[in-house]
Amino acid sequence: MALFVTLLLLALPIGPAHTQSNLPSMGEPADNALSPIEEQAIGRQMMRQIRSSLPLVRDTQLNEYINTLGQQLVQASGRQSNTFTFFIVQDPNINAFAIPGGYIGVNLGLIEAMQYEDQLAGVLAHEIAHVTQRHHARMFAVGKSRSLSAAATILAAILIGQASPEAGQAALAAGLAATQQSTINFTRSNEIEADRIGIDILNSAEFDPSAMAESFAILQRKNRLNTSGLELEYLRTHPLDSKRIAEAANRAANMSARGRDTQVDFELFKARMRVLNTQDAGALELREAARWKKQPSLASAYALTLLHLNKKQLDKASEWMDRLTGLNNNHPAVLLLEAELTAAKGQSTDSREQLTLLHALFPERYSILEMLLDQVIEERQLGKAQELAKNYLRYSENPNPNAYRTLANVQQQLGEAAASHETLAYYFAELDEYGRAASQLELALVHVPVGSQDELRLRASLNVVRGVSPR
Repeated sequence: MALFVTLLLLALPIGPAHTQSNLPSMGEPADNALSPIEEQAIGRQMMRQIRSSLPLVRDTQLNEYINTLGQQLVQASGRQSNTFTFFIVQDPNINAFAIPGGYIGVNLGLIEAMQYEDQLAGVLAHEIAHVTQRHHARMFAVGKSRSLSAAATILAAILIGQASPEAGQAALAAGLAATQQSTINFTRSNEIEADRIGIDILNSAEFDPSAMAESFAILQRKNRLNTSGLELEYLRTHPLDSKRIAEAANRAANMSARGRDTQVDFELFKARMRVLNTQDAGALELREAARWKKQPSLASAYALTLLHLNKKQLDKASEWMDRLTGLNNNHPAVLLLEAELTAAKGQSTDSREQLTLLHALFPERYSILEMLLDQVIEERQLGKAQELAKNYLRYSENPNPNAYRTLANVQQQLGEAAASHETLAYYFAELDEYGRAASQLELALVHVPVGSQDELRLRASLNVVRGVSPR
């Protein structure tokens, strides 16, 4: 794993899970330095800091895509899907990283650099392997004697570097001065192991295993073309050379060759990403129109429809929507954009019918339910909204935490104070904000009868949350 994140472990206090460190080791030597429970506690603390310090992408559809792709790979690794969380950092710099506890972040810049879904999957599989092989615990074992001041410097490099590569590089240089060459070499061995395991994950998930070497080659080429004079952020934390690329290619060559499946999901994901994160919508429109003129594609039609919709140019949006549905009229992302355009035209009933049908076809996609809930709530159909949200939370395997927040808002409007606070507690717990979850449960207790079943349930939940929350 990246040296950045390894040294960060040293700077973070460990919560109540630290009491587990006296237990006898049940196998891997890394447990003596950092138990799995401690890893999870550290990961939760790091993720809270990331959420408060880095500009994360909030768009539901973009997050839905990256998590769906990530969970497909996690399942192929033999792990349970609910043990990993994937997120996107709104940063043009090329980077991806894993932290303890199964949290994996990818910068917009790295996603944009990938040409195929298989290549992005290769990057994610590599980061998943860092977690499954417990590289954090191993690095903690060899680096635990390092000074906390150096670790704090590296922590600063992570956060500062996201906003300013130059400032991050300066902070990194100061931190690296305190490291030992043996630790850097150990990091390279972790990278090679993550390549090997990651390629196996790619193959098991039925992606092209050669895509990992391709993604490395792209990053190496981007680094050579980089005019800033600084090494790509990803390569500073993931040592890469031609030997590693060749080894990854050779390993993939020994596996059965796979063709590339259709890239519709990936193409629409990148098109939406470009539109929502552009700093110059006019220039992007010209580029997408030029792409369409050269070769009509689903991605360009989607991007141009969304661009015009965002600018309230509904006639032009409708024209591009017709071209888009002419290319593909059954993909959920296309149909969802069509429903959004229908609503923007003032045809709320038609839009709601479209969304209701979509939700029935794709009940796991919160992006569809989110838009449907917004419409139902706006029309003051609060009972219907509550039913929709509860059913989603009850039956979804990995529900979006925002569903809890929306349900809590509906319950508050219905005058159900205790239920609203309890639901908000679930929302904060999903975000690892256990202190705030405990506060909501305490507020819920104020609104239930003393000695009731509701009080017993809430107090039991409060005890669980307090047991997880760092002291």
